[in-house]
Amino acid sequence: MGCRSVALALAIIPLSCAGHGNAVAQPILKMEHRGIELAAMPLREQQNDILLLAPKTGIHNLRMALDRLYATSSSSVRHLETLKENGRVTIVYDAAFPKRQLSKVTIAAFFPDFFQKETGRLKQFLVVVGRFGVKWETNKLAAVIAHELVGHGLQHFRGHRDKDRKIDLECEALIYEMRAQQDLGIRPDTNDNIRFRKHVRGNWCADFGRYMTARGLNVDKAWGYGRPNVPTLLRHFDDYRRHLRRTGVSAKAVAAAKSQRATDFATFKAEAERTKSAKKMLIVGQRYLKGVGVKLDIRMGSQWVAKSARLGHPPAQFIMGVLNATGHGMPKDPVEAYAWLSAAVAKGFNKAGKSLAKLEKQLSPAQKAEGRQRAEER
Repeated sequence: MGCRSVALALAIIPLSCAGHGNAVAQPILKMEHRGIELAAMPLREQQNDILLLAPKTGIHNLRMALDRLYATSSSSVRHLETLKENGRVTIVYDAAFPKRQLSKVTIAAFFPDFFQKETGRLKQFLVVVGRFGVKWETNKLAAVIAHELVGHGLQHFRGHRDKDRKIDLECEALIYEMRAQQDLGIRPDTNDNIRFRKHVRGNWCADFGRYMTARGLNVDKAWGYGRPNVPTLLRHFDDYRRHLRRTGVSAKAVAAAKSQRATDFATFKAEAERTKSAKKMLIVGQRYLKGVGVKLDIRMGSQWVAKSARLGHPPAQFIMGVLNATGHGMPKDPVEAYAWLSAAVAKGFNKAGKSLAKLEKQLSPAQKAEGRQRAEER
């Protein structure tokens, strides 16, 4: 799910940083609003599919959506407060998300694994809003935030995400979104909302509907016309979830998905090795470092990042600089860190410049000379 710094002290790093390595370093715009951290990634390059909003405007739109949610949806607010009491809640505007051009389907996404690890009992609840979603009308954006933070956030908090099928997780989150739409006063009789409800009931929640029908429940009454009875749906959904787990349906599907991810990752890793692709090697390393789709392994991750860096890939050289500077996954070595950061900067990876300048103040002239010599050999 993109790129983050291995040194958590560097806070949030853009999800798509590998694709924007030569961008001029710009600060990440951050602020706290209603106990939720809001952040906007700096713009790197204009997408071809939409005019991008400036980070400051994106932050403003997120604030407006949160304010609207807090003013109208007491149920959503209650759940958001639960998340804040038990973890760190963050919403990020990243104009480079989704990475694929002309992808208007992905408006926002929940990334519980964005940070490397959780501290103590605190969890991370992070939502990334992309270039399309941040331009949505305030009420619609607020409902999307409810979908991602309330729906998927509660699943993460309650430990459901590793036990339930993706289709069921999405169904439940969509039900929470429908509740937010009701609270926000979004008209149910527009063509868009009629299509939305039909899509939810007929696709993501189709199995849930069949479960209700098989048990003689009044499905049409629960879903309603234009105004679904959300408390009733959620109550039946809890029964449905227990049924899927009791019968082994969820466990079987989750195991199959996990196995497929492992197979896909093994294939990708072999391809990276065979083709000697520095970019793919970096992706493999990042996956290990973040534990995404594979078991978290800092040592293995740093080894793959090193392979990429030795092939001259500037983003990998930057990460190697961070790893050596912090001693993350390897012995702390400020001179080696200086060498890698210098190599990245020499290749135009300007984002490494700030880290290099900070490190430079800590080194003696002899250490800097040694670091520059090593950099020239790379």
